[in-house]
Parts: sequence; structure tokens; C-alpha cells
Amino acid sequence: MARISGRWQGIARGGDGSSAATGPPGRDPRAEQGVGRSGKTAWLRRAVAYALAAAIIAFLARGISAGQFIRVLRAVNPWLFLLACLGSFLIWFLGDTVSLARLFTYFHVNTSFREMLPANTAQYFLQTINHVAGGTALAIFMRRSKGVPIVSAGFSMMFLGLIDFLVMGVSGLAAAMLVPTSWLASKWYYPAAVTAAIGSFVWFWMRGRPRWKMARRIYEWPCFESFRNARVSHYLRLMLIRALVFAGEAIMLFFQLRSFGVHVPLLQVLAFEPAELFLTALPITPAGLGVIPAVLIIGFHGYGSRATLLALGLAISTMGIALRLPLGFGAAGSFAREVKRVQRAEALGAAAD
Repeated sequence: MARISGRWQGIARGGDGSSAATGPPGRDPRAEQGVGRSGKTAWLRRAVAYALAAAIIAFLARGISAGQFIRVLRAVNPWLFLLACLGSFLIWFLGDTVSLARLFTYFHVNTSFREMLPANTAQYFLQTINHVAGGTALAIFMRRSKGVPIVSAGFSMMFLGLIDFLVMGVSGLAAAMLVPTSWLASKWYYPAAVTAAIGSFVWFWMRGRPRWKMARRIYEWPCFESFRNARVSHYLRLMLIRALVFAGEAIMLFFQLRSFGVHVPLLQVLAFEPAELFLTALPITPAGLGVIPAVLIIGFHGYGSRATLLALGLAISTMGIALRLPLGFGAAGSFAREVKRVQRAEALGAAAD
């Protein structure tokens, strides 16, 4: 199951990425030391993230015996689970490719689904290792093939992230009102707050050039061109695409639950999906390890045991990684390795400065 978490991280770091076009600079001991420190920091962050994931899993597994897990796994319908995971992956992958192609067509230059496909493939593979590298892959592709500055591409992808959270807020509010027996019904104020906050942000960009000097400076930053140029039609079209992706993901989650013997009505799964997407989008742990089972336990504890939902959540996280790894072969793998070289070159240049 692909996740939104970290999808737009680390793109808009400033600068135009020109160092990527010139290749790595000459060896500089200071630069090497800077890269070493950066590498140690990244390793430490990953170690902390995995430790947090392990702590969450250990907390969720308290009181559950190995025998309970074995009984859960014996009762699983593996083919239904695998097909549902594959369906979820394809819905996310194809939906993201369509969304990104439309996004860059609206705000930068005409980009087809076929053109976006290899870049999104590289992004999906790189996200198994490094979310920042995944976003960088798309930004580099748009600069080299379409001439879109890296920072502008990054902020446009952030705009799509804004659309995602707007759809989550609106659909969560609708679920709270239309399905009174749903988990969100008693917590309607959460999606209402998300919708209001993002709606206010959208209003800032839609109302035009502000009068207040500080707000006007932010509004006029070149990197915010997609936010400035977005029209109601752009919001509606992108929201429709993302809503279809989210609905398809909810249907796949329904079958994933069924494969583990958790019989949740489809309407309840659809009603809980906005909350599930929002919570698992939080960049807390790698690939949602620990977070996904925690969210499933919160939403569906009335339909299945903690052992079953924990096992299901861990299986979903594992399959999400496993389905991305084959994307590293072929042209996408070559592009992914090029992205890593570009990142190292930029790190060397930054450390030398």
C-alpha cells in the first residue's frame, strides 16, 4: 500500500539545482567532512525513526502471544491479500502519475502520462530508501526534460500535497455527516478544522495580490507560481482525480481486511478512509511501520482482534516496500542512481561553500 507520507519532502530547499548539471566538484577535504557529517545525521535520523517504529509495534503487541499471531496468519487468504495489495499499489502509482502529469501541464508545460511514467517509477523506487531522493527524482526530470526549475517543480508538488489534504478534510467532514455510525462522526471537528485551515490557505492565493507588504512578498515569490496561477477549475479537476484514487484505495483496504477475516462493511471503510490517509501521511516512521497497524486498530477494533489488525498492518507495510523494489531495475533504476549521484554532488558543493 503506497502512502502519502513524505511524498513532497525535501524538494523546495532553495537554489535552482544548477550544480546537478555540472557534475560533482573536485575533491575537497572540507566538503568530504561535510558530507560525512550529513551522512551521519541522516543515519541517526533513520535509526531514530526505526526505533520509534519498533517502540510503537512493541506497544501494540503487548499481551499478544506468538500463538495468537500464528493462528491469525493461518487463517489469512493469501491470494486475496496479495491481489488487494497489488491493486492498491497500482491505484496509487497510476493515480499519482496522472495527477503529476496534469499538475505540470496546468502550471508549467504540457506533460503527458507517458512522459511522467519513468520519473514517477524512479520516485517510487527511491522512496523505499529516501523520501527526499524520491521527490528530487521528479524535480530533476522536470528540469532536464521540460526546463522547469527544480524549486518551482518542488513547490508544484507541494501544491498537489495541499490538494490531498483538502480532499481528506472535505471527505472526512462528509463522512462524519453522512455516516453517523462512523469513527469520524463523533470527531467531526478534526476534519472540519483541517478543511477550514486549508480553505483559508486556498483563499489567500485565490483572492489575488494582498495589500499587506509582508503577505505580498510571500505571494510574489517566484516559486509559488502554481499557487498563484491555480484557478477553481484546477482545484476541482485535481481534487476529483485524488478523490478517485482515495476511493479506490479504500476499496482495496476493504479486501485487505477481508483477507484477514475482518469483515468491515464497505461503507464504514469508505467513511474511515479520510482519517486513515491523514494519520498515515504523518512522517513519523519509515513506510508507515507501526503507524498503519495503530490506525487500523483505532478504526476497526470493533471488527477484529488487536493481533489480527496488527498483523494486517505489518503485512501492508511490508508489501508496500516489496512492490516498489522491482521498480529499481531497468531505466528507472539507472535514473534513480543518477539522482543519488546528483544529491551527492550537491552535498559536496554545499559543504565546500
